[in-house]
Amino acid sequence: MIDLRRFGVIFLGLLIPSLFSDLTAQTTKLYVGTYTSSTGSKGVQVYDFKAGTGASTFLETIPMDNPSFLARKGKILYAVNENNEGMVTVVDLDNSTAIGTLPTKGAHPCHIAISPNLPVLVVSNYSGGSLTLFSLKNDGNLNREEYFIQFRGSSVNKERQSESHIHSAFFSADGSRLFVSDLGADLIYIYEVKQKGSGYSFNRIDSIQTPKGAGPRHVVLSADAKSVYAVLELTGEVAVFQQKKSSWVNTQVLPIYVEGFVGEHGGADIKMSADHKFVYATNRGDANVIACYQVMKDKRLHLKSIVPTGGNSPRNLNISEDGSRIFVTNQISNQITVFKRNRTTGALEPEESAMIEVSKPVCLIF
Repeated sequence: MIDLRRFGVIFLGLLIPSLFSDLTAQTTKLYVGTYTSSTGSKGVQVYDFKAGTGASTFLETIPMDNPSFLARKGKILYAVNENNEGMVTVVDLDNSTAIGTLPTKGAHPCHIAISPNLPVLVVSNYSGGSLTLFSLKNDGNLNREEYFIQFRGSSVNKERQSESHIHSAFFSADGSRLFVSDLGADLIYIYEVKQKGSGYSFNRIDSIQTPKGAGPRHVVLSADAKSVYAVLELTGEVAVFQQKKSSWVNTQVLPIYVEGFVGEHGGADIKMSADHKFVYATNRGDANVIACYQVMKDKRLHLKSIVPTGGNSPRNLNISEDGSRIFVTNQISNQITVFKRNRTTGALEPEESAMIEVSKPVCLIF
């Protein structure tokens, strides 16, 4: 007579290693935006990332000029081409082929964002100091330019803030608001995208004044969009702004540098973990570090750690979909550093064996 209990144990013993093997073998596509050159990168670099091992395997290059910042929706990839005459390019990832392109009407576009609730995307033109709204077709391709804003602003840093520099535009989770960082004017504008008939436009509803000379670059938002965490490029800091009734109050300014640091700042990117418990920010310049902050109950931040990125000029950072790792693009040292991330404490540990060598990486998305 067969002992079914023993048979079950044997079966599970055979099954568990197979399941573990399947989990460690699962891969996620990794897309890296770069600055291109005759001797370096030729476009968007595509990798397979294995969460189980942390290893990334190069797959292909999607050729285009200076695709510095990327966004993706399903099988469609969007890239800004950061040149004097800025462009936005659309790629069908099923065959890695460009299917559309339009001018951004501004020099050096450096950021692109897709609305979560409307068929539109927004491009920030850094040198041009402008913001461009595009509508999308049903297949995800570009439809047309819908709206354009030319900003006129300045602030106290005469070298970096003699005019407006629009560095990014981030949608709230529900798509109702758009937070636009003007590094040149020390302002974060808040817009809504309005639909009228078949057209779309921007409507400004508010603004946030950042510290003078700070230079806001990127932001992340709390789930209710009533707390804004802004990375300040020129001072290498993170500022917390909280909505109190009808006003925005600057409740904190925290460093992205160790105590006693002396040197040039270059606050670059900021991200929040999917559970909204931790915020991470990078500082390039002479610092070359990544900071971890814990989000407290009142939505203010507590600085937990600052660690070297292991490279030179950390630009973009991103958190893997399972939250187990953080990737940091080091532009000047031509590498992507990978950190193991403790999902409970937020702590980071360099994973040197997972480092990716790539020419002038700027942006990294999944």
